[in-house]
Amino acid sequence: MESPTAKRPKMSDHTKDESRQTSSDIQQMEKPDDTYSTYDYHYNNPYYVDKTLLIKELMVINHVLITAPSRFGKSLNMDMVKRFVEIEVDKNGERIELNVDENTRCLTQDQSQSNNFKMFQGKKIYQEKEIMNKHFGKYPTIYVNFRRVQGNDFEKVLSQLRETIHQAFRKHKYLRDNKFWDKRGSDKITFTKYYGTEESKLLTETEIESGLVFLSEVLYDYYEEKKVFVFIDEFDVPVNSMVYDNKMNDDDREKVIKLIGLMISNLVKDNVFVERSLSNACHQLGGILLGSANNVKISRFLQDNSFAEFYGFEQTEVRSILEKAGRAEYFDDVKRMYDGYKTKSTGGKDIEIYSPWAILNCIYFKNFENYWAAYVPSKIKSRIGHPKIILRLKDILSGYSVKIVSIPKFESIEIQKLIAIVNISELDTSDVDLFFQFLYELGFFRITKKENNDLWLDIPNDSVRNEIDSYIRKYD
Repeated sequence: MESPTAKRPKMSDHTKDESRQTSSDIQQMEKPDDTYSTYDYHYNNPYYVDKTLLIKELMVINHVLITAPSRFGKSLNMDMVKRFVEIEVDKNGERIELNVDENTRCLTQDQSQSNNFKMFQGKKIYQEKEIMNKHFGKYPTIYVNFRRVQGNDFEKVLSQLRETIHQAFRKHKYLRDNKFWDKRGSDKITFTKYYGTEESKLLTETEIESGLVFLSEVLYDYYEEKKVFVFIDEFDVPVNSMVYDNKMNDDDREKVIKLIGLMISNLVKDNVFVERSLSNACHQLGGILLGSANNVKISRFLQDNSFAEFYGFEQTEVRSILEKAGRAEYFDDVKRMYDGYKTKSTGGKDIEIYSPWAILNCIYFKNFENYWAAYVPSKIKSRIGHPKIILRLKDILSGYSVKIVSIPKFESIEIQKLIAIVNISELDTSDVDLFFQFLYELGFFRITKKENNDLWLDIPNDSVRNEIDSYIRKYD
């Protein structure tokens, strides 16, 4: 089969127009690595793109789960929001007090003791004085990362949940020997169960369900009745593991979903100690783990349009980055390779979204590759080889939009169906639709048209086109 994709350009193929930009204008880029997901890495970086107005948008929603494909800035944005809202303390747990004007009761510009304040000075959110005064440095925070919550059976996941909760407590090590416990008696014993390395390995299911609620109550009291802001990172990892590995039996799978659902719903629903929560996931499968927490809004990448402009680079931002790198003349190549995720901004303006990870790696390595392909699970890649899926992909590569009937809200039955799709040879039309919806949320497709639950999908850019073409060549 002849490839429909164009030859990939290389940045070295071009001759830079020195009359437009001198070498002194060019700003060096560090290699993107694991620190990419921390706000520390970005806020003072010459290639920094200011997404701080996301904070303003989030403050009108108490609880939200935001989905976007891998490497679209989810963890980075979460860290940014956390740095903005968290109450800073020193190593002894003493609050770093913010300077407030006695007359206006507003923050002053002199906040020399606050490292977090420095990160937001001069940024877009800094001009939003009401948000700054009302929310900056005002919340105790709980951070939970589900990255390692996966396994072949319930006991393995249970062990990982114990460790995950333990790590959430360890982020508040200043509480361990604090005088605060003098007035709380036996609560220190409970705290030690979760904080202690060996003690936490013995946590029961009931203690896992209630542990983060207990931590929220402790923080609420320690910070003198300040309600907590909860952050849950990589929330869909447990269900992803179920789909990709398919080594967990049905009973264990339901037990995991129920346990995590109780843990999260206890934390964010009807918990008087928690004010807000922000969770992220690659796709809406993560919503299955919310349990009864129906107060959490699920915002799906490019489909709900709520936050898409904050989870990728817009076209003007890409131009600016290329100019800083002395690569402005590559814009058309970059656009063909990485553009195509189209949506609307919060103000209703049509925008096009690029993957931040792809852009930064393209500039650093001076090469046009599909930099998110490494984050597509091998099980998914191999499943693309099914004849019915190949047939639809050929239609898409030929320039047609493919229609699917989407599922607006995933339930546990969808996990079972996806497991079957990934591991069983026979597929019907609804199975293929579900798989294509799954691929869409991973970043393979964009929506060109939507009518109720009917979606029309096509390929957003050459990066994805090349990737799909490689699958077809392998399996056709």
